[in-house]
Amino acid sequence: MISAEKVAKKLKNFDAEIGIILGSGYENLVELENAKTVSYKSLGLDFCEVQGHTRQFVFGKFKGKKIVFISRLHFYESGSTENIFNLFKVLSLIGVKTILSTTAVGAVNAKFKEGDIMLVEDHINLTGNNPLIAKQPIKFVDLNNAYDKTIGNLALKTAEKLKIELLQGVHLQATGPTYETPAEVKFFEKIGADTVSMSTAFDCICAKYFDIKFASFAGITNKCLTPNSKPITHAEVLNVSKKICKKLSKLIQAILPLL
Repeated sequence: MISAEKVAKKLKNFDAEIGIILGSGYENLVELENAKTVSYKSLGLDFCEVQGHTRQFVFGKFKGKKIVFISRLHFYESGSTENIFNLFKVLSLIGVKTILSTTAVGAVNAKFKEGDIMLVEDHINLTGNNPLIAKQPIKFVDLNNAYDKTIGNLALKTAEKLKIELLQGVHLQATGPTYETPAEVKFFEKIGADTVSMSTAFDCICAKYFDIKFASFAGITNKCLTPNSKPITHAEVLNVSKKICKKLSKLIQAILPLL
């Protein structure tokens, strides 16, 4: 695996203050000025091709803010957290101080419906792993306020002004790449989760390690599962994500100048 320092050196002509992680099916959340694309392949970053993920950085400006779009990397791609940790180290080295994360999720909370957006207040890491294990220097990272409350409150006030319903709740990360079973959804609900996906907790943990402020928006792509639910497909997730993207784009564009 290429070192983060070498990747950052290849990006010496680029910098950003705000990163936006693009979840499955999310694209064009913000129209960037002077946008420049750099593929992960050209940088030597480890990744797998996953439908709905571009595998590239896009650098540009939005209302005076230096922005970089980030294609998410997942634990299920390799069974290792190395590529995720390495990605966040790169972001830290190029100057990113704040990250807005987007992710496509399934509803655990029965009150949530397809098309809703949830502001993540906290997470449950149910992967049995942690991206900081054996990382040097060893840090005992405090995850209180892991999801930045100042950005969260700003998002809630902005959503209210825009008349966009923004739910709040706890997100659970499982490993994937299988979707959850109805029995697992029942269990997730009992332990306090409102949504579930195959990402986000690891991203948040890595961001905190590098002292990057982190906020996350979860787009609900399917309702709470029951034994009678129809099968979930990645194509369906991508389709619903594109619909949510329009609403989320409006919200994020209003938040960015205020960060």
